[in-house]
Amino acid sequence: MWRSSIGKIERSRRVIRIGGDVPQVGTLAFGIVDRGTNVIEVRPTTLCPLSCIYCSVNAGPDSTNRWAEFVVDPNALLGALEEVVRFKGINDIEVHIDGMGEPGVYPHLINLVRGAKSIGGVSKVSMQTRLYMLSEDDLKELASAGLDRINLSIDSLNPELAKRISGASWYDIERVKELVVRALELGINVIASPVWLPGINDSDMVEIIKWAKDTGLGRGELPPVLIQKYIPHKRGRRVRLRVMTWEEFWNRIKNLEEELGTRLSMTNEELNIHRAPQLPKPFGINEDVKVRIISRGLIRGEFLGVIQPLKGSVIHDRVISVIADPRLEDILIGNQVKVRVIENSDNIYIGRLI
Repeated sequence: MWRSSIGKIERSRRVIRIGGDVPQVGTLAFGIVDRGTNVIEVRPTTLCPLSCIYCSVNAGPDSTNRWAEFVVDPNALLGALEEVVRFKGINDIEVHIDGMGEPGVYPHLINLVRGAKSIGGVSKVSMQTRLYMLSEDDLKELASAGLDRINLSIDSLNPELAKRISGASWYDIERVKELVVRALELGINVIASPVWLPGINDSDMVEIIKWAKDTGLGRGELPPVLIQKYIPHKRGRRVRLRVMTWEEFWNRIKNLEEELGTRLSMTNEELNIHRAPQLPKPFGINEDVKVRIISRGLIRGEFLGVIQPLKGSVIHDRVISVIADPRLEDILIGNQVKVRVIENSDNIYIGRLI
């Protein structure tokens, strides 16, 4: 049933295929995000068949602000990833497949995992997913390809509440639980990563922890559950609830740990997340750059551009999201314009037309 949801998206928005001629660094929508640690985020697609009520990136068929979606060629991703790993020069890289969509619907997922795991310096490949979109055969192939861990997005074990939170009447939490057991049998570690929505799924946190512990999530290496705090985002879907402060959130986590006798947090050091060389920022804030506009951006009112001139290296080449009037689409796409960089945090570039 999830395929019909993807079909709905493809009929209502432009799906843009990104090849090797487009830099893989510069946008949150796709490609590679380097936050200066040994964990490299790899984002193959923005497509998602779910419309989760709290989605921070407003993904899925019910999105109100997207006017394009992206799917990246796996060879483009792997080529860029290999160069970034080589740049970092360390041997404990974790490649984490995530994104502004659901990696489970990416048609080249198995090849992406296999290719990432074969790169010298990569010690672990993990993935954030709701899992429902994968079959048991998919899991078998992913295990063979070298997938080490699944971070499972799961917010309730109650079938009706799970459907409500996911925004999909076809979402089957029992099927997800079956796939978790199969993944563990195949040697893929799984940890649950629910988002705590105060007043909506409070009791579910306890149920998820008990289920995860009993099922063997974490495999004794990691906590079975790492709960996420709900944080409303400017462009995301918002839920009407009282948002917990960080102090309240961590106090509740501590209380759950004591009540259930289960550890629910780990330090970056314990997770083997540490600082590592970060890609340089070739373009600074308020710098004026020449940009070739190649397509719509993810969000209506944004366009995707390539900063000129290209050097043929992921270390220096960047894409940029250019804020502009959507009515200029026919004029902008395919042409070169001048853009002023207004943001470059973590090499995520946003600019405005000059």
